[in-house]
Amino acid sequence: MLGKLLKYDFKNLYKTLLPIYLITVVITVLTVILNNLSDTSNLFSTLNGLMMLSYTIILMVLVIGTFFLSIRDFYMDFATERGYLINTLPVKKSAIITSKFITSVTTMISSLVVIFISILILVIGNGEWTTFANSFANFFKDIPGDAVVMLILMTVLMIVAYISGLAVCYLSIALGQLKNNNKLGFSFLAYIILYIIYEMYFTFALTFIGVISPDFVSSLDSEITVISSVNILFGILIGLVIVFTVIVTPITNYILKNKLNLE
Repeated sequence: MLGKLLKYDFKNLYKTLLPIYLITVVITVLTVILNNLSDTSNLFSTLNGLMMLSYTIILMVLVIGTFFLSIRDFYMDFATERGYLINTLPVKKSAIITSKFITSVTTMISSLVVIFISILILVIGNGEWTTFANSFANFFKDIPGDAVVMLILMTVLMIVAYISGLAVCYLSIALGQLKNNNKLGFSFLAYIILYIIYEMYFTFALTFIGVISPDFVSSLDSEITVISSVNILFGILIGLVIVFTVIVTPITNYILKNKLNLE
């Protein structure tokens, strides 16, 4: 059943994202063409400037839009009439939520891949591939082991933080849908409250660690390298984010399982 849910969710998301991907590629190609022609006339130079602006905007739209499309899809399935279809299926709410998480993370990754391909097209089209490739190779050639670990931990932190952000939004929608009127408004209000709790949780947790382990905090400042300190901090943050997500997600599941309101 999870496979059918994934197919349903991917279809809902990609029917909007695929046209955006296509537009991104088209704008990238046009940017390359106009950039190569910009020295031939003032008109092409002006058009190139406008196209570069459009290129920057479409990349931002791609990232931000992917996130909001995922949130909209969850809202539509649990707070609007569209929810009657999926919520009448003989499937656990936890499976539906899991499907939402998987498709949201996957579509964000695919959007980032499209952005990476777009940048490669831009680099190759402008004849800067050799410089780009050499800089990339030299960066990883000279990077120390601690820095590699830092990059890995940073990537993991970004992924779990994104999942945690989705979890907060999902819980906000689950709380907002309890109301018969203005569910979107109450969902937004719930998100503001949850975000404040989220920030307080991290502030309290990090302060608590500092209070109970002053020697550990002191060692971060004096006994180990800066990169190692950052790696430890990233590890702590990853743990805190995972704990918060594990706490929040079952609450969302409980509300949607026992108090779903599609009126």
